[in-house]
Amino acid sequence: MPVDQTRNLNYHVDTPETAEIKRYALEVLRADLVGIANIERFASAPLRMSPQGIMPTAKSVIVMAVHHPDAAMERGGLKHPQEIGPYAIQYSMNWRLDDMSYRMSRFVEDLGYQTVPIASSNIWRYRGYKDLTAQFAPDVSHMHCAVACGLAEFGYNGLAITPEFGAHQRYVTIITDAVLTPTPLLEPGSVCDNCMICRKECRSGALSKEINGWNEVKIEDKVYRYANKNLWRCAWGEHFDLDLDLPIPEHVDEKVIMEATIKYGRRAGEMGSCQRYCIPRGLRYFDKEYTNAPRRRRQFIANPEANAGFHRGLFEQIRSLAAGWGADNVVVASAETVRAKMNIELGALLPGATAIVSVIACRNPFEADTDNPRAHENRFDNAVSPILIQAGYDAVRVLENHGYTAGQMFQFPEEEFQKLITPAGKKLHTVTLLTDAPLPETGWELPDNRPVRAVDSKTLTKRIRREMEMRECDLVGIAPAERIDSLLPQLKNIFEGEVELVARNTADTIYKPYEPEIMELERHVTGTADYLAGAKSVIMLGLRMPSGSVDITARTPAEAAGPYVFAQYETIMRLRVLAWNVIGRLEEAGYKGAMAVDLHGTGSVCWNPRGNYPDAFSNVFAAAAAGLGSISECGSIVTPEFGSNVRFVAVITNAPLEYNDVLRNQILVCKECNQRCVKGCKTSAFGELKTVELEGTQYSFRKIDINRCNWAKRYSLIASEGNQYTGWDLDEAYPENADLKTLRSKLDESLRKVPQIEKIRPCNFEQCLLECPYSRKQN
Repeated sequence: MPVDQTRNLNYHVDTPETAEIKRYALEVLRADLVGIANIERFASAPLRMSPQGIMPTAKSVIVMAVHHPDAAMERGGLKHPQEIGPYAIQYSMNWRLDDMSYRMSRFVEDLGYQTVPIASSNIWRYRGYKDLTAQFAPDVSHMHCAVACGLAEFGYNGLAITPEFGAHQRYVTIITDAVLTPTPLLEPGSVCDNCMICRKECRSGALSKEINGWNEVKIEDKVYRYANKNLWRCAWGEHFDLDLDLPIPEHVDEKVIMEATIKYGRRAGEMGSCQRYCIPRGLRYFDKEYTNAPRRRRQFIANPEANAGFHRGLFEQIRSLAAGWGADNVVVASAETVRAKMNIELGALLPGATAIVSVIACRNPFEADTDNPRAHENRFDNAVSPILIQAGYDAVRVLENHGYTAGQMFQFPEEEFQKLITPAGKKLHTVTLLTDAPLPETGWELPDNRPVRAVDSKTLTKRIRREMEMRECDLVGIAPAERIDSLLPQLKNIFEGEVELVARNTADTIYKPYEPEIMELERHVTGTADYLAGAKSVIMLGLRMPSGSVDITARTPAEAAGPYVFAQYETIMRLRVLAWNVIGRLEEAGYKGAMAVDLHGTGSVCWNPRGNYPDAFSNVFAAAAAGLGSISECGSIVTPEFGSNVRFVAVITNAPLEYNDVLRNQILVCKECNQRCVKGCKTSAFGELKTVELEGTQYSFRKIDINRCNWAKRYSLIASEGNQYTGWDLDEAYPENADLKTLRSKLDESLRKVPQIEKIRPCNFEQCLLECPYSRKQN
């Protein structure tokens, strides 16, 4: 029998706050594991990548984990580590962990404490920073935090491995000044038995070549250790997607990697063998007919012989989880039905599979089609894909917890399946998982039309606000479309026709040097009719950035830019999900809706590890029109609740609703701060004051030169805008008094200097806002 490594740990009684945090993690966020460390456990951590270095007032660290489905680990990478198959769920697990980190941070803030949530991945310093010598160094290491929080110990491979899943989980970290009850530490050597399967299977040789002794980590009275490997060698396939079948030099460093990316290009992402093959001794067993990796013994094992039928509670739990994310339908079909209708043998994809479960979005939200070059950011695919994948991921884990096997992202032909079940006039999005669970067939006939429940304006408004409160939306403001569009003549007079230089990288892989293609685009101010004919209302949804993330940016000993950048993109990602669910409520009442991340088209974007995301100046005028705040001199929205640390999405609808009044009694003190925003801008992007009027209320703000602003935060050409804190040294002065042709040439020249490797992880914050008293306290 497996030995329970956690049975005899010395647990203490949780404080009420600790219990609430764990309940929220496990029941609401659906974490598989949650652990807590007191800050003293990080006494030996390098200050620049420690919780106390990021947040000097920190008292505790929270770590949550979600596990890779067994089928993803056991059937992924069967033929080759770079043919990952169902292991592709890994990328969506990053999205999930980001969502969990952000939401837990807000939850703890609402308990009255400061927090700094950390991104799941993709923000780090490749070569260390100042006195920090660690390479590929994140703001804090989730693996080190997982060990310090009592969830894991280090394996030989350097991964944080747990008694429950071995290396088959990922972690995320939240730092807080709340005093919480720490989880007992695991004993060093209690999980890893040094079986060395990981060393044998590692294709890059990172666990057998260029090993320089041991890394040792001291936590309280315990010392954990793991192999001190060459991270550049490890990154050959795992990070840079280089072909693992190529001859890998005896010594691998940054120069070797850069030369190889140019010479060979990419093959594919790698499923790390160190992770795939790592299962604790008591849990691992081998089934060579099923997989070439060790399998994990389950805590709960289904017994088909004793099963008189399907478990209705389990079946309804899967459907309720899907609905909770915002999916419209769940379809279940048996292997026999799939074989008859699609000529597919499920057992060839997942041995033993007896059914498919398809999570479906079938509504037809209106997609914006405007001349705005950023219209693609308003497409609902940005929300639907993560919604369905996360609903499927939750279903897989629920089935596993009941002893069944399940997985998604097999080579199931989604498009062919969609053709068979799509009602006329509908566009389906589906995510299909395979399972051996005895679930009932539901039939494939979807309703032709979504049931309409006609309600009056007051009831519909109340329903939308209740939905958003349930989904943890911070601010909801509603304006009549006429009020939004009354700004058009004024905004056109200020922004219309401004020429923006928009560059894209044409290199055939992201790891090669930047090869810019630059376009000249005229800005086009848009209104509600550009998104939806007959629009009557605009619903503005707002999410706050955690105050701790803003307060610590580039200020505390760690000099971290990552938490701010994470908050930048995570608010937008979650706002898109909220908008999708609002439109669901609208369609239930017989109305349409369209989403806009920058309704008037007067904002810009910030470049970050997830791509280009709307900046703080997007949707400002619409938010003011919806009564959510006033406009500051730098052009940001200032809300009474959260200052200027809020991001917005708009939902344009033909539904008549109850409206907010314009905020008339908020008096800003911009004249008293000595123009900190203007002086803090390194490209002198702020121009003369402009004024717009909204139902008798005037707002004065400085017009931003979009090319000057983009130079810093869209193209990462000003080091102090954030990237210097991740190790970039590129600092290109904006060319003064340059005509458009000269500016274009200078932009081309400067973008070619963007670091080859670092450019895939840019971290640009908004310096003007960090100087604003409405964002954080100023010295």
